Amino acid sequence: MLVASVVTMLALLAWLTVARLPWFTGVVLVALTLVAVASVSLAAVVPRAAVEARLLLFLGVAVTLLAAGETQRRKLAASGDGDRAGRRWPYRIAVGLALFVALACIPAAAWDFNDDGFVPSAGELGPLPGGLDLRGAGGDSECGTGRCAVSYALVGGPGESADEVARRMWGHLTSRGWPQPDGGRSCRPAGWLLDTRETCVEISTADGAARLTLEGGRPYPRFADASSQSR
Repeated sequence: MLVASVVTMLALLAWLTVARLPWFTGVVLVALTLVAVASVSLAAVVPRAAVEARLLLFLGVAVTLLAAGETQRRKLAASGDGDRAGRRWPYRIAVGLALFVALACIPAAAWDFNDDGFVPSAGELGPLPGGLDLRGAGGDSECGTGRCAVSYALVGGPGESADEVARRMWGHLTSRGWPQPDGGRSCRPAGWLLDTRETCVEISTADGAARLTLEGGRPYPRFADASSQSR
C-alpha cells in the first residue's frame, strides 16, 4: 500500500511538470489511482502475487503517463494551441524509470531469486488450532542448494500423542488450502507466475514427538536436479 501510494504521487508530480489542461490532470490522477488500487487489490486477493502486483503498478504507471502525454499532445494540436509543455525531463525520467523497473528490474530479480532458497514464516500456517503450539523460538534453520528449511517442535494438549497432534495439524492445514499430505509432506507454490518457488510442510512423529519442518525454494524436480549436479 505504501509503495503504491508513493509511486502514484511521484508519477502525478512528474505529470504536473508537463500538464497543460487542468481538467485533464484530474483524469490522469483518477487513472493513476486506479492502477494503484488494482495493484493493491491483486496482492490482497492473491497474496502469492506480490511480484506481479509490483509489475502491474510500475507498468501501469508508465503506460498511463505515456497515454496521457500523447492524448494531451493531440488535444492541444487539434485546438491549434501547439504543445508548449513545461519542463519535460521529470516526466521523461518518471516514464523511463517505471518502464525500466517493470521490464528489466522486476523480471531480472524474479529470475534470480527463483534459484534461491528462503526460510518460510510460521505465519503461513495461520492461527494454530486450540492446544497446538510451535516450540523452539525462531526454529532451527538451515540452507542448502536452492532450498532452506526451518523446524519446530509441534506440541499438543496434555496426554495427546504425536500421531494425534500431526493428524490435527494436517486437518488444520488442508482446511486452509494446503494439498493433502503425501508421505507426511505437503507442498504448494510460494508465488504466482513469476515466482516459481514452493513452500513445503513436513510433519514427522519419530521418537514419539511431533516435529514440523517448513521448506522454501526450488520446486522438485528442479531442486533434485540441482542437488545432483552439485555433488
